Amino acid sequence: MEDPQIIVVGSHTPGLFIRAHRIPVAGETVLGWDSQEPMDGGKGSHQAMVAARLGAPTSFVGCLGKDRLGQTAVEWLKADGVDLRHLKFSETKSTAVGFIILNDEGVPAMVSSLGANEEVDESLVELALADFSQARLLLTQFEIRPVVAIHAAQAARRNGLIAIINPAPAYPVDLAQLSAAHILTPNETEARVLLGYPAQAEASPARLAAKLRQRCGVECVMVTAGEQGVAGDEAGAAWQCRPPKVEAVDTSGAGDVFCGALAVALLRGRSYRQAAEWACKVAALSVTRPGTIPAFPTAREVEGLYG
Repeated sequence: MEDPQIIVVGSHTPGLFIRAHRIPVAGETVLGWDSQEPMDGGKGSHQAMVAARLGAPTSFVGCLGKDRLGQTAVEWLKADGVDLRHLKFSETKSTAVGFIILNDEGVPAMVSSLGANEEVDESLVELALADFSQARLLLTQFEIRPVVAIHAAQAARRNGLIAIINPAPAYPVDLAQLSAAHILTPNETEARVLLGYPAQAEASPARLAAKLRQRCGVECVMVTAGEQGVAGDEAGAAWQCRPPKVEAVDTSGAGDVFCGALAVALLRGRSYRQAAEWACKVAALSVTRPGTIPAFPTAREVEGLYG
């Protein structure tokens, strides 16, 4: 197996869905319908599958339970050619899962478990970095313990890798610690949380990117904003990428597609802005199809459209 050039340190947290007319209150049971267990993962496993599907040798560093959901995850990751040499299996914890109830308006109520993701630790990261001497980029998120994600970025930089933190879901953290990364890729909501802004605070994606880069001291912040594209701030130089207009069917997982595609584009030598422009196009293609993993584009599809 070819040594990975991209290391993804992160989570696997599949979502289980059910519909109900309304969200139950404490102590109440309501009848639901249309329960689903789709082909769905977590931010880490998604981003690893995207990068591998786009043709980059990629390793997923994470932790699963010794259960059916964990075994299914292994099958999905292997199907896309993701390296699993540093995938750990917990002896005590089950595979993480998210339970989502959708009411009549389609508004979700969600509960997620950290599960086996909690056992992704610094030693696992260090082993992977020591093993993969050809690695050039590390990508991580906050669905594992943020302290581990930050350590992964710091360790990547020490080893000469490009480090990307996708701070999702966002937690209030010491922004100075995020300087461990070269690039941050929050969405608008996550950028507001990191900056301590109210959820409805009026601030454009461009302003959020500029403020966050200033506060964190990273080389580049890319704030994703759905159909508005991406606002980037790079050493004080602001830029904007707009995706092609498409008929969106399902935007689930679009942020993960952006991050995985961004890593691949950077690996191929594109500038931050060029990489973001290409990743926007790949993410736009993904939202034209339902679901998450089944919608992730392949290298052949993307090369046929965008080169």
